Amino acid sequence: MLELGNSGVKISELACVKAPFIPEGSDVVTEFLELPPGDQGAGPHRHSGPVFGYVIEGKILFEIEGEAPYSIEAGQAFWEPGGEVVHYRVANLLSDASSKFVVVMLCAPDVPKITMLTDEEIAERAHLRFSAD
Repeated sequence: MLELGNSGVKISELACVKAPFIPEGSDVVTEFLELPPGDQGAGPHRHSGPVFGYVIEGKILFEIEGEAPYSIEAGQAFWEPGGEVVHYRVANLLSDASSKFVVVMLCAPDVPKITMLTDEEIAERAHLRFSAD
């Protein structure tokens, strides 16, 4: 924890990653997301650039291509590289409460910030998805 002089301000580092590729001319978009109790979230998709997030309330299941799914609780940060990496799930693990989080996305110019995968793309990339086998 870092304190700023005598001000009483305390800074806690939540995540630190090597700076990802940022497409030239990108926009930075901040969004607040709220998943209702038990919601399974959006289906498989990709983002045009990296995404950084922070869970404000609740507990979510997070799965990106090539990594085992894991839970993220209130007070924890996460990130994904975007680009060609598929984001499979961000589901609310709570059945009795909403989960809320904020994301900051770096969006490539002239590319949708989110692109849903077709069934064919999901099948073609199945070998890249984490498997516990």
